[in-house]
Amino acid sequence: ELGEDEAQVAPCLLLGPTKHSAMGRMYGKGKGISKSAQPYKRTPPSWVKTKPEEVVEQITKLAKKGLAPSQIGTTLRDSCGIPSVKSITGSTILRILKMNGLASTLPEDLYHLIKKAVSIRKHMERNRRDKDSKFRLILTESRIHRLARYYKRDKALPANWKYVSSTASALVA
Repeated sequence: ELGEDEAQVAPCLLLGPTKHSAMGRMYGKGKGISKSAQPYKRTPPSWVKTKPEEVVEQITKLAKKGLAPSQIGTTLRDSCGIPSVKSITGSTILRILKMNGLASTLPEDLYHLIKKAVSIRKHMERNRRDKDSKFRLILTESRIHRLARYYKRDKALPANWKYVSSTASALVA
């Protein structure tokens, strides 16, 4: 039986902590929820004087040089003073590249994972006894398979696309 004082405390104990507890990472030890957020305001800042056509022109010029969408965004932010392409043009960098026929067939994050797996496999050929690299390769390839499954469902990759480690180096060459 609970007394009057204990009855007021008991529900708090049953509900658990009130602070939002973050789920742990799948392939890392972090559990943090700290992150930056872009401003909600959808209009470009008043100090940006660049016209949307000029931004699209700069994006296509940088894409023809061989830069990836994330590198284009970083270059525009750091060199040209464009904080957000979407707020100025109304569409994302990748969408602009697709409209101009300059987008890659392989999504950027998948490309970088495949590149990482190829470099780990190359390292494994030179260092056969490196067990940690073998484990990291397994984790990286699991991520590739999971991401490929998502992109197939999202129709960004063809349904018959398959990651094969022996031909992966040709994808990132």
